[in-house]
Amino acid sequence: MGKIHDAISPQHAEFIAVQPVFFVATAAASTEQRVNVSPRAPGKSCVVTGPHQVAVADLSGSGCETAAHVLENGRLTLLFVNLLEGPPQMLRLHGYAKLKLPEEVDDALLARFPEKITSSPGFRCVYILNVDRVSTSCGYSMPEMSLERFRTILDEKSEQTDMHAYRTLKNCYSIDGIPSLMLLRLKDTVGPKPQNGYIYSTPLGTFDLAAKAKAQKRLQQIETSNARDFTNSRRPEKISLPPPTRSTFPVDPLSFFLGVLFCFVCHSFIASFSPE
Repeated sequence: MGKIHDAISPQHAEFIAVQPVFFVATAAASTEQRVNVSPRAPGKSCVVTGPHQVAVADLSGSGCETAAHVLENGRLTLLFVNLLEGPPQMLRLHGYAKLKLPEEVDDALLARFPEKITSSPGFRCVYILNVDRVSTSCGYSMPEMSLERFRTILDEKSEQTDMHAYRTLKNCYSIDGIPSLMLLRLKDTVGPKPQNGYIYSTPLGTFDLAAKAKAQKRLQQIETSNARDFTNSRRPEKISLPPPTRSTFPVDPLSFFLGVLFCFVCHSFIASFSPE
């Protein structure tokens, strides 16, 4: 049975820490763009920093949907599910997040994450989630599984790959073209380049003034977002929706034209019977 809690309890913190995997859900502000859910591991990469706040350390991946959505509107939900031995339970944390680059995170907070994460070349950011809803539910339909091991492939690839170049290519834009975290570093030096179902970055020429202007607008959008305002933890008063891409004309143009034509014909017909 579902239950709402006033705050994140010590028991919830223990539950989070022992989970081998958890899930992060975000969505673009526009309904014409996509919703995203991503796995994260382990549970210790999410630490409870207060009764209404958690912090999540994030490693590099081939996408950057979570960062793009957080920078756009801040909304973020975490889901923890007990798939190991023990009582079935699911924990959801809803709220609004801030995004900090590694060098912006306090040393005391960094020390609470596994060193394997914070010392990795793939470490790209920390999400500070200000939680406004804590809920648990039964999870009776979830399977009970056993954990064999954590894969080491990501660690190995991070050591062998130029992670700055990798993130430059793949972590500038969401799949919908929403500006993401690497633009905080690259500023207005790159633009979007659709390729293979993703939107990668491409260097901008010094004299490509039109593209530079668009890049500066994208940069301003994320630099002034609520997710980059570290002075307060309040929920945004309003989520700014982008202008609709479809026509907002209230009536189909053809129907409108035919309606006007019909009125004109009717008026002419009636006028023909009027006395001179």
